Amino acid sequence: MSVGPQFTRLAAYAEARSVPLSVTMEIALACNLRCVHCYNFDRELSRHPDPERGEEMSDAEIHRVIDEVRAERALFLAFTGGEPLSHPRVEEFIGHAAGLGMFVRLKSNGTLMTAKRVRGLHDAGLRAVDVSVYGASPERHDPFVRQPGAFARTIVGVRSARDAGLEVRLSFVVHSGNVEEVEAMAALARELAVPCNFDTHVTARHDRSRSSLDLSLDRAALEGLFRGPFAAVVSPIRGRRSSIACPCARSVCGIGSCGDVYPCIGAPLPAGNLKTKSFAEIWRHSPTLQWVRGLRAEDFSACSVCDHASYCRRTSGVMLNNTGSFTGPREFGDDLSCVEAEVVHGIADESIGMPGRAAVAP
Repeated sequence: MSVGPQFTRLAAYAEARSVPLSVTMEIALACNLRCVHCYNFDRELSRHPDPERGEEMSDAEIHRVIDEVRAERALFLAFTGGEPLSHPRVEEFIGHAAGLGMFVRLKSNGTLMTAKRVRGLHDAGLRAVDVSVYGASPERHDPFVRQPGAFARTIVGVRSARDAGLEVRLSFVVHSGNVEEVEAMAALARELAVPCNFDTHVTARHDRSRSSLDLSLDRAALEGLFRGPFAAVVSPIRGRRSSIACPCARSVCGIGSCGDVYPCIGAPLPAGNLKTKSFAEIWRHSPTLQWVRGLRAEDFSACSVCDHASYCRRTSGVMLNNTGSFTGPREFGDDLSCVEAEVVHGIADESIGMPGRAAVAP
């Protein structure tokens, strides 16, 4: 679904009333790729490293949760993983959610989207798919996902989904190993006639390992991006909330494969488990979610006084994973989000002839 004024108004309505408008649900952690940066856990391991981790939700539990999130007025449901197409019942889940009137999308690596598979997904009621791509060529993409031939299969999947009438968007993660290919990645999206988005935020993993952060862009790379390919987006970010927080626990919610409910899928802060409680009970009464909703600007101590706030793309999920604090950073510069905001602000000021700004307001 394209984001326009009507969706913006709907999202604002949902956020003001704590309606879980958009829910992202992991249906399996299994994946056929081994992406170097995978936020869930280090894919070099054969399984999730947490020995306390419970069993994944059963098919019956997933169907029940779909009913429960719809009963709380969710309209947009995204299935993710792992690779959601690795789940043998994904078409059933899509059909169930679509039959309840929800707009259903997948977050996928695209390699399993054969023409036949895509037709089945479309017929089940799938409306959109976000496909992760990590370069503009096999030479860049395949070593990153650690599977030869993956790039070619992903591109076939994108074309198949597009030709079947699904909304397709490429999601490019920009990291130190592909930053010089940003323009080529944008050209690839144009060639495929699909939109794309770029994400410069690499996070530590949910299993608390941090080697993925070795891929983060440094200040020089960020300067090059925002003076070059990203120059068009150098401007203040409009519509910042007084709480500074993103829509976590207000209009957005995440559900882990083992049934944990999170403020959003990128912020693994457990608020309750769907194997023992209903979604309504957790969403409405969880102390964790109520705490998130009650956060005010002053609770974000570094952000509330930061001179670069209007240029910052801070998300609580990035901060939680990278700094250990949902309300982080604890001080300016704890995360590269801070550096990015400072870089963008400085470039914007140059464009209108203003001197550079201090990192933090007095």
